[in-house]
Amino acid sequence: MAEVRLVTYNVRGLKSPAKRNQVLRHFHKEKAQVVFLQETHFKHGKILNLSRSTYNLWYHSTAEFSKRLGVSIGFHKHTSFTLKALETDKHGRFLFVKGEMDATICTFANLYAPNSGQKKWLTEVLLLLENFREGTTLVAGDLNISLNPSLDSSMGKSAISKYTLTSIRNLLYANGLVDIWRSLHQTMKDYMHYSAPHNSYHRLDYVFTSVSNLHQCTEARIGSMIHSE
Repeated sequence: MAEVRLVTYNVRGLKSPAKRNQVLRHFHKEKAQVVFLQETHFKHGKILNLSRSTYNLWYHSTAEFSKRLGVSIGFHKHTSFTLKALETDKHGRFLFVKGEMDATICTFANLYAPNSGQKKWLTEVLLLLENFREGTTLVAGDLNISLNPSLDSSMGKSAISKYTLTSIRNLLYANGLVDIWRSLHQTMKDYMHYSAPHNSYHRLDYVFTSVSNLHQCTEARIGSMIHSE
């Protein structure tokens, strides 16, 4: 498969046309070929148009009874992708897309975890993903946790117990998923989210790939914010 540039972004709502245009321009500037969005806030069955000429292929998962969630995956018009299978979530918290890109079978998963009970949620979602995925797997999104607080939080600690965090890391490892950014920046501290109540910074957003594909990952970076995270 040819080189693929992926961007994941918690947009916290895309109801504003100006914000949608700015976000899409940002992706184009970043030369993103595959885009993962969390918290799109689209109403179920009333998805706002994202199919500009640059990113003209989109898949969405929206909440049936809420407009506060929602995740989407979009493809650049010059990225050849043919859909093979799709799995959505009635709560709008995950989206699995499987297909062929550049003659390679790929699975893309977009996750937006709840603020609590992440271990139970991830256990259920990763089981579904294990039964769905095929070929090269890329998982991105907002897990709402710092997996390694000593490096991923400016506070150096987490309200979540060490046992639970270890269990979550082991769960990801058992599913053959590794954190690309941390693998390439093993001791670096950089953050994506600011918590005003605690005056602290955290890394809550991740991109994972299969252990067998990690050697193909040449770059991972945390960019500057234009909206939200």
